[in-house]
Amino acid sequence: MKSKLGARRWPRCMAVAAAGVVALTFATMSAAGAASSSGGVPLANPFGYKYGYKAAVAELPKLYAGTSTKVNTTPRPAAKHKYVVIISAGQASISSYVPVDAAAAAAKAIGWKVTILDGKLQPSTYGGLVSQAIAMGAQGIVLDGIDCNQVRGPLLQAKAHHIGVVPIYAYDCNDPTEHAGSPLFSEVENFNNLPDKELGYFAESYGRGQADYIIAKSHNKARVLVLNDPEYTVLKYTAAGFDDQIKHSGGSKVVYTQNFLAADLGPKLEQEIQADLLRYPQINWIKSPYTYATILGVVPALSAYPKGKYSVMGGEGFQPEVADIQAGTVTAAMAISSQWVGWASIDALNSYFTHKPVYPSGIGWELVDATHNLPADGNVVPKENYQAAYLKAWGIKK
Repeated sequence: MKSKLGARRWPRCMAVAAAGVVALTFATMSAAGAASSSGGVPLANPFGYKYGYKAAVAELPKLYAGTSTKVNTTPRPAAKHKYVVIISAGQASISSYVPVDAAAAAAKAIGWKVTILDGKLQPSTYGGLVSQAIAMGAQGIVLDGIDCNQVRGPLLQAKAHHIGVVPIYAYDCNDPTEHAGSPLFSEVENFNNLPDKELGYFAESYGRGQADYIIAKSHNKARVLVLNDPEYTVLKYTAAGFDDQIKHSGGSKVVYTQNFLAADLGPKLEQEIQADLLRYPQINWIKSPYTYATILGVVPALSAYPKGKYSVMGGEGFQPEVADIQAGTVTAAMAISSQWVGWASIDALNSYFTHKPVYPSGIGWELVDATHNLPADGNVVPKENYQAAYLKAWGIKK
């Protein structure tokens, strides 16, 4: 679920800048906005979310309990003497640096050499960084928040060089929303025991869970401003699941979808949000796509209003967003461990190197609000000791 926070941020689940044709295309979308942002995204509802207020209320205990399971610890010894390059969409974003730094730590733990290349939230640089990784002799590449269609040419070169490619919060070229050709990722993390490569299902379900919380807490009277960054395929799926759940709620509605770019984060997005609230006075909820947008756009935009006038569904639940829940400026967040995602990406790459299956990571999410799962130190920690589980699976003793 594409998007660093605090001093940096996510995305992804994503504060990323656009450039070139991509920037021009989405800048038009940002200016226009929409009543819904889910057009053209295939829906599957793999976890069987039901519609309506009663169903949403019944779903809350499951969301609070969390959907994560255990890492599958089937033995899969670590490949030896590998060199991996991790390409970050932008280390200034908490949504990127958290999973990227975790992936680097996992690569070192498994015994590999690793280098991080920083895309600096500028999509125009991503292809060149893939080419650089190839020139550096990388045997494996991890792409953080960089969809295949953004770097298709260099990935074809990587494939020709038999370099393994694994994504973090990114989607392959054959994704039905992209129509960018044949798949070029070597392996993909298995999220929450879903079938291999069904990343869209995972992100869609994440959005449905966010919607159910809003439906339940508003007594199905939510009028929602949806913020979305369509640079990231993961956010297209998240928004589609959210929109569908709200659409069929029988009471709540998406009033407006404000599309923006990561380059808009800060005063521009803040001003757009304030303009939307003036234009649509019926809005009582705001849905943020990721933590960085929450802290750089939503929270500053709402500082001019009495606390509690608007309820806010945050993003991945990184520490700055959790602090805002503690302060009462954000209502809730659907926390996902991007550190765990980083480790899972290295496990998937190891499976490519060793010709083993990609085993279930167990990664899910849990709902955090003022009365549930709110950690005292602001850091949501998974109940599963995923690092120890992966080390056991790789045959590494600490």
